[in-house]
Amino acid sequence: MKFYFKSSILFVMSMLLANNAVYESLFNTEHTENNINHKIKQAEKNYISKYQFEQGYEEAIEFIKNHEGFAGGKMYFDASGIKSIGYGHRIKTGEEFPEQITEQEAENLLRKDFDKAVWYAERETHVKGYKKIVVAHFIYAKGIGNFLRSNFKKLVLNNKPVEEELIKWSYYRSVEGEMVFSEYIHNIRLWEIEMYNRES
Repeated sequence: MKFYFKSSILFVMSMLLANNAVYESLFNTEHTENNINHKIKQAEKNYISKYQFEQGYEEAIEFIKNHEGFAGGKMYFDASGIKSIGYGHRIKTGEEFPEQITEQEAENLLRKDFDKAVWYAERETHVKGYKKIVVAHFIYAKGIGNFLRSNFKKLVLNNKPVEEELIKWSYYRSVEGEMVFSEYIHNIRLWEIEMYNRES
């Protein structure tokens, strides 16, 4: 009887220790995940673009911020009916955002998107300085697929005038699928043309 009692106590103690180990493991895992999430948020907060000191980069960022608008940091649908947030970030499948983001979060998101566009511009063309930033802006606005299929890319690669071709991209596709001329987009193309023709 004494042996059974002692065995029961040992069994209960071993179970408690095992449960404690599981709890500590879960706690440490959760703590690690929270720590990783904190580091990610901190990295985003302190985000610095690798291209920020390039000629025309900061001007392009400010231009995008001014013409896209912030929309109060809330999700919205652009003219083509695409769900967006911040300064024109198109929300991709699987992306989740809070109900409202801050201006700093929106700018960090913009810089990351624009950096990707600059990287594409470097990969697909040989141009430098202002011209590279304009190509990047076109990619940011119209998408890499449209750029790769465009006459604009051919003209850039062959060092030909781009004005006439860029003006053709003053349209957007409506929700109904129609191509609609936009004075707003037309002015954006004029800005690209002016920057593209600057002396670097």
